[in-house]
Amino acid sequence: MTLDELFPYVIRQLPIGVCVVNPEYNVVTWNNFFAERLNITEQEVHGRTLADLFPQQFAFLKRKIDSAFLLNHSSFSYWEQRPHVFQFQSSRPITGEETAMYQNIELFPLSAPEAAPEFVCIIVHDVTVQASYYQELRRMAGQLEQERDAQKELLRKLKETQSQLLQSEKMASIGQLAAGVAHEINNPIGYINSNIQSLKDYMQTYTQYNQSLMQLIDSTGLDKLIAQKDLLAEEKQINYLNEDIWDLINESLEGAERVIAIVRSLKDFSHVDSSEWCYADITQGIENTLKILQHEIKYKAIVHRDYQPELPLLYCQPMQLNQVFMNLLVNAAQAIEDKGDIYISVQTPESGVLEIKVRDTGCGISNEIQQKIFEPFFTTKPVGSGTGLGLSLSYGIIKQHKGDIQVSSQPEQGTEFCIRLPIVDEPTDKGM
Repeated sequence: MTLDELFPYVIRQLPIGVCVVNPEYNVVTWNNFFAERLNITEQEVHGRTLADLFPQQFAFLKRKIDSAFLLNHSSFSYWEQRPHVFQFQSSRPITGEETAMYQNIELFPLSAPEAAPEFVCIIVHDVTVQASYYQELRRMAGQLEQERDAQKELLRKLKETQSQLLQSEKMASIGQLAAGVAHEINNPIGYINSNIQSLKDYMQTYTQYNQSLMQLIDSTGLDKLIAQKDLLAEEKQINYLNEDIWDLINESLEGAERVIAIVRSLKDFSHVDSSEWCYADITQGIENTLKILQHEIKYKAIVHRDYQPELPLLYCQPMQLNQVFMNLLVNAAQAIEDKGDIYISVQTPESGVLEIKVRDTGCGISNEIQQKIFEPFFTTKPVGSGTGLGLSLSYGIIKQHKGDIQVSSQPEQGTEFCIRLPIVDEPTDKGM
């Protein structure tokens, strides 16, 4: 048997489906894979249309075939998108169980070199075994997810007892970090700022000298020398440089001042020098927190302040309260999907009470969730985006200050947190 005689035999016996159609969707030929599953031989199917053979699948097949003819390149259909294009049965090799065949379909044009396609070949791969393995893995992954949730619940009580200790360690670490940042950044940014300021002074002197020199050349009346001066200035773009260099110097000075302000705010926020109980200006703590969160808030909300004048100092742990302000402001910004407002109020509505309110115009909180938001590890954020400790720890800090924190919210109408703290002389019991 020659190779030309052997090739059609090989095509007929392939363990994959092979079906060739013409532009009118008539079947030119197909192999035993199709013939045995449909009980229609290669001779009997010749000339029959796909619309007649596969009426339910014809619209899908027609779209794929037209694409192959028109674009002259292959198109595909994977089992995850369309599991059963052809209603074939498949036997699993281990169990022998008959089940609907999962298929990968490939359609590619057939043509002579550099000629338009004359036929489209449809290839069907039986991927039932692979699909069953994948589905079993997915089922097992779901089971593992359930077991993981059960383990998380078992660990919850242990984590609850650790949360306050973790918070204390976190606050101490922030203080140490702030001290290190202040020390490491203040020195280089200080001499950078000083050097740029000196450069600015030098440039003023240089500019005056340069202008005097140009005027001196112009006063000579030597046309050739003046022309050379003007040509050189044009070639080197001196006029542009004289303008741009001042913008660069002023922007650099502004950037250095911003870094200095950020480091100062970070130090004030963490109160490295006064991490214990002391008298503090609450509005200053809020402002320092806003500076730290500027990048997170400025693209989401406009901050509106309402601070009562001449507020009394509060005997407190400033670093702990700043952490509460940070949690509330971060949550407010994250509750705003596009652009909104955050309102901060600090008042003394009655004698001996300091009241801090943080209100946003975000998505709001349902009544059901409001009952849980102060519980440890409760969060509405996606997995990996939140620990569920922020409001719980904030609640604990306010209680340590003998205060109270309440939430008021309606879905789609925003949320308001209200903190009430007692204004007292230095207590003998600091709650720690």
